Amino acid sequence: MRSFIGLLLGLSATVCWGSFYVVGRWLFGEGEGELNVFLFNFLRFVMAAAALTPLLLVRRNRELVKRALARDLKPFLLITVVGVVLESYLVFYALNFTTAARCSLMANFSPVATVIFAFFLHGEKISKWGITGMIVGFAGIVMAGISQGGDMYAATDWRTFIGDAMALASGLCWAFFTAYGVEVSDRYGGAVCMLVCFFLGALLMLPLQFFMVTPAEAVNIPLRVWGGMIYTGMVTLAFANGCYYAALRYIRAGVLGAFGYLSAGITFTLSIILLGEHFSGIFIISVLLILGGMLLMMYRPGRN
Repeated sequence: MRSFIGLLLGLSATVCWGSFYVVGRWLFGEGEGELNVFLFNFLRFVMAAAALTPLLLVRRNRELVKRALARDLKPFLLITVVGVVLESYLVFYALNFTTAARCSLMANFSPVATVIFAFFLHGEKISKWGITGMIVGFAGIVMAGISQGGDMYAATDWRTFIGDAMALASGLCWAFFTAYGVEVSDRYGGAVCMLVCFFLGALLMLPLQFFMVTPAEAVNIPLRVWGGMIYTGMVTLAFANGCYYAALRYIRAGVLGAFGYLSAGITFTLSIILLGEHFSGIFIISVLLILGGMLLMMYRPGRN
């Protein structure tokens, strides 16, 4: 029963994350330039922080938050700037230029960068299987970049490569967030860490609103955009992260990490059904190379 609960929680988080790219692409595609990415991301992080605020009803969590802000404000600010603010802007704005499937594929290449950051930050050794996996995965990324395709909003062109690069950069930001945030996550717990990061992220985004958002944009937010903000803020951020960290109580991290491979598959399926996305043969091969590279990086011979 415990394993079933853990798998259900992990699957819930993965489905939410996989749907984010499709929702974002739909918002940009239907918006015709009316979507302000600075305002959108600010409000979705406000919603995510608000959704996790009930954690403060528990006294221990309140004490952990106070301790985090008092003792580890600098590392929290760093991971928030890189892994929350910058990553959020890059991965979401990338969907204005590239398709949902391509964005998901590039952004979810972050495990490779995570291994590299972990090597430099924590001295974690990279096995020969890990090096082989990185080479295979990088070849897949190059093939994906040159492949053709498109969806109901646009075909592959020079703008697509801009979006691909932004999504890949967001994966690097998330990798840094993962590797650098290990210590604070162990110290305060995943849920409390995400609450602090969402709160700090909203505060850091607030000054941008005065320079990047017009009064008309702040007042005249379409209902469709409100729906997207609520879904991506409270579901793909707050709920998904909550499910993910809750799942760690029931199943091993290595097992849970394998759910990440489902995210791209879910995005591909939804983008075909909802966005009419089509792929070339080269793109399919690149997906197999990237997934194969990640599996090689996770391979541990002689271990159960």
